[in-house]
Amino acid sequence: MEAKLEKIENSEAYIGIEVDAQMFEEGMEKAYRKVVKQITIPGFRKGRVPRPLLEAHYGKEILYQDALEAIIPEAYEEALEKLDIKPLAQPKFDIEEIEAGKPLKFQARVAVKPEFELGQIEGLEISIPRFEVTEEDVNNKLEELRSRYAELVEKTEEPAAKGDNVEIDFEGFIDGETFPGGKGTNYPLELGSNTFIPGFEDQLIGMRVGEEKDVQVTFPEDYHAQELAGKDAVFKVKVNKIETKKLRELDDDFVQEVSNFDNVKELTDDIRNNLQKSAEARKQDLIKRMLIDKALANCEIVVADSVIEEQIYHMAGDFEQRIAMQGLSLDQYFRYTGTTMEDLHQQLRPDAEKIVKNNFLLEKIVEEKGITVSDEELNKKIEEVASNMGIDIDKAKESLAKIRDNLESGMKMDKAVQYLVDHAVITEIEEENNKEAGIVETTE
Repeated sequence: MEAKLEKIENSEAYIGIEVDAQMFEEGMEKAYRKVVKQITIPGFRKGRVPRPLLEAHYGKEILYQDALEAIIPEAYEEALEKLDIKPLAQPKFDIEEIEAGKPLKFQARVAVKPEFELGQIEGLEISIPRFEVTEEDVNNKLEELRSRYAELVEKTEEPAAKGDNVEIDFEGFIDGETFPGGKGTNYPLELGSNTFIPGFEDQLIGMRVGEEKDVQVTFPEDYHAQELAGKDAVFKVKVNKIETKKLRELDDDFVQEVSNFDNVKELTDDIRNNLQKSAEARKQDLIKRMLIDKALANCEIVVADSVIEEQIYHMAGDFEQRIAMQGLSLDQYFRYTGTTMEDLHQQLRPDAEKIVKNNFLLEKIVEEKGITVSDEELNKKIEEVASNMGIDIDKAKESLAKIRDNLESGMKMDKAVQYLVDHAVITEIEEENNKEAGIVETTE
């Protein structure tokens, strides 16, 4: 078997492979033993047709496909080892010459790690918003807690107000005709939650128990059901029940009942501390994302489409798992949204390409800056993973040994990101400037 690297173009290696006639004949013989079991020729029992007669009757070509399946994988792996090529995705094969009794010639096109030069990665300048936690943020969290534990009091005479919970009967019409999913009985709805069609909830404010009303709305242009998107509708609505929230007093008794703290001050301090930690985490995440984007813009990375496709495949699998946790299959999702697998792949493509390029960028930084991870750091990481998973550290070290290389690689990439941060010029700007820059971040 002969193999030669013909060229590397657009991060794809083109490998010319030639299998000698004897090896090809061995593949043809394997193919014959497989195919003959499926062939029937009068005068011969199934599986007993001599190869010369089978080839004469159907042509030698009947064996080619199975012969290729027997030969190509082994020849391809041998070529990769011989040329020291590490593929990043499944190859594509092109048969150049195939004829019984002669050498088999084919070309393998395989994605490889792109070669590129790093641009500027030190001294990158970015501007970020100030991630400040205000007393208003803290008070909003306290009010959310009071709302969560509020007592629901039924209204019998007073009208519905924003924040009230209502139960309604409704039926929707478009051009005087009902439509699927447009009807409900005793449907629970919190006014102001914005869970219904835009404008619907606002028109229920002021209604009383037993009152009926025609509510006019327009479905959004991007509504998930395409047959309803952008259309005007009328909903006949009847209010069956109204409940309003009666908030508890924010005192020490309430705090002791709903938390592990003894008084309002302890709870307030804990909320403020958690908000500050969250703000700092989001700040660091924004810094890292902006610096990676800037470093990526300073170099040109050409990625083979097959690598992007493989990333899309993994992302689609993750998406399928996420919606499955919500009790939805991919087929149901596609029917519900009026989309297809191709649409999903196209939707994922920009993010997939960015992820792939980001990874190559960080790997290049690791390589050029000589970033390493010590055994002590790696063991500490394994202990952290074990702690988070709630498993014994020794068992974790044993089970994680199989993915030790992946853990080490991930840690190196994290260090590469931190390298960008440590060598960057970061400016925090005030909120009014944030709005102009379009990068306002709010605390949660």
